[in-house]
Amino acid sequence: MASNLSWLDHDAAAAQRSLHILSFFDEREARDELGIGGIRDSIADQLFPRTSTIQTRLRYVFFVPWLFNQLESKSTASSAFPGAARNAEIRLLKELIENTSADEPGVIGRDAGKALKRLPSSVYWAALGSWDMRRTRVSLQQYFSLADRRHTMQRTRRKRDDNEDHDGDPASSAWDTQLVKLCPEDFPLGVNLKLTREEAEFLLDRWCKQHPDSLLTWLARDLSEGRAMTEVDYIWNHPRRHDFPREIQPLIDDARRFNVLMHGAALLYNLLLAELEPRRVDSVDLAEQYREQLNAWAANKLPACDAWDLDAFWKRVIDKGHSISGATQEFVQTWLDRALREHTQIDESQACRKLIEAREIKLKDKRSRFTNMAARSQWGGRAGLVPLGYRWPVASNFLREWHEGWSAA
Repeated sequence: MASNLSWLDHDAAAAQRSLHILSFFDEREARDELGIGGIRDSIADQLFPRTSTIQTRLRYVFFVPWLFNQLESKSTASSAFPGAARNAEIRLLKELIENTSADEPGVIGRDAGKALKRLPSSVYWAALGSWDMRRTRVSLQQYFSLADRRHTMQRTRRKRDDNEDHDGDPASSAWDTQLVKLCPEDFPLGVNLKLTREEAEFLLDRWCKQHPDSLLTWLARDLSEGRAMTEVDYIWNHPRRHDFPREIQPLIDDARRFNVLMHGAALLYNLLLAELEPRRVDSVDLAEQYREQLNAWAANKLPACDAWDLDAFWKRVIDKGHSISGATQEFVQTWLDRALREHTQIDESQACRKLIEAREIKLKDKRSRFTNMAARSQWGGRAGLVPLGYRWPVASNFLREWHEGWSAA
């Protein structure tokens, strides 16, 4: 997939291009067909903590706390909180639609309206906790159910007239005090998606405290010192890459190699399906097309994985908050070994073919496209071919918005 990311112009069109790219990750053909999502997410979370491909605009990390804090200040009961929260988020949506142009990207629910199923609160909840904007370590549903206890504690505190924070108690005040103070008096009236300077300063402070070693924080600090936004398709193409922290650079190289390696696996997977389910695209046989692409990959891309130290790689990605099974590690190691060994004839290699087929069958069992004709008939012709971006499109979009807020008068 050719990249169209461009942040130098700082315009809405750039953000729209980014969000168009992100939409690919929601498509059926962008699924994790070979079970390597844990590896991908381990890398992504170390680089860009608690970002997600379903996130759109950065200012939502302020909107959700502000809305919920308003409900808390009204002593909304636990039983009524979920419905009141939904109504508040729909009201926010209406305000955003009224106060942004129709082509403004990233308004969650612009098309769905009241029928919106995935509300911003669920999309950003994990980030709010990871960035220490949400001070209670509970799920969204637990937060709703603890509303009555929060009100009781707040009343008790007022009576005691003390200033204890009780940060570790899930029933205590859920939101950072400074964050609450940033809320405009008439929120959500007249709301838009542009960060203020104060909000950008708050976020940088949180990123530095909570994730000082992440690339998200390093890039934001770099921008705060006067650097310009940069146009890159993948994070390993960033012109400042060699200035990244020493600990991050090997992980960036891992990310690049792993993207290359798994793209080849996806090409072979699609070739096998195209042979089982013959199709033509623009008068070209799809199997032949994938065979040519796989051979070109083996000749031009695969050499980047030669001499890759997978033992060191596993140490950098295992036990980083994501499950990476021994079977997954074995699959990656075996695919690397066989691809390098058979590089001139991967398309014909029975060892490579059997590996890919066995992996998919093990993961999907009766839903495997190799054994289930109904599942194979739903194959769109391009399964799992979306490049591994490790959430760089999201992070770069957030950084552009953050930089605009930081630079605001």
